[in-house]
Amino acid sequence: MTTTTTNSNTGNENRVISYHKIRRAVGLIGMLLPFSLWLLNTIINESGILYNTFWITFSDTYEPADNLKDSISHFYYATVGELFTGALCAVSLFLFCYRGYDKPKSGKYHFVPGDNFMCNFAAAMALLVVIFPTSSEPITDNFRAFVSSEFTGYIHYGAAVLFFLTLAVISFVNFRRTKDPKKFGKMKSHPIYKNCALIMVACMLALLVIFVVSGKDASITWPDDYNLTFWLETVMLIAFGVSWVVKGEIDQQVMNTNYFGNGVEETKEK
Repeated sequence: MTTTTTNSNTGNENRVISYHKIRRAVGLIGMLLPFSLWLLNTIINESGILYNTFWITFSDTYEPADNLKDSISHFYYATVGELFTGALCAVSLFLFCYRGYDKPKSGKYHFVPGDNFMCNFAAAMALLVVIFPTSSEPITDNFRAFVSSEFTGYIHYGAAVLFFLTLAVISFVNFRRTKDPKKFGKMKSHPIYKNCALIMVACMLALLVIFVVSGKDASITWPDDYNLTFWLETVMLIAFGVSWVVKGEIDQQVMNTNYFGNGVEETKEK
């Protein structure tokens, strides 16, 4: 009996460790992605490696454009397009594999689905972002043989909005749930999740304003001049990443106490 119990506990612990690693991996990919795309695209363009026929031969002359793109999604058409799609596919896979904790029967925001549903939905949206690339004006350094249509672009935008909105809800609600519903949002780490969620929502609202203003007046170019979309998306990804990394670290510290929903023993919660 003792041996069986020990093996069961070890199995549970291994599964929990895996979930913590998934959280950290998802968070780190999110935080590093925008900077990795920019840095690698710069290195490839500035090194002149694409002019070396030893590595690659173009049917037409390749002329690199700006190393920093208007948005993270525009890197899909750049030299680092595979890194963009690969990172999002990895995040999607991790989210699909992540089970997390069930929806509580009572408490604040108890109507919000559990971790499994929320993460699966976010994973599906991440895949749609990859499958339906962003639309764009003609791209001079396009590595693809196409540019998505305006209709495809709308699908991309919609999936991206739902992706970030779902991540914001996960941080604001799911990560702040505890074993005791009355303790919702009252642990030491909970303000971090709340602030990360609010930052993501604020950035989405800012992007909405930019989209509306730019759409009404074509002469307004300052959002593109300063790559505001890229920077706002970067802030959202950093907030998303911080939330997931912190959650993984907090749960790792208390995993031997309780495995219930973000909940740990009340005396050990942080």
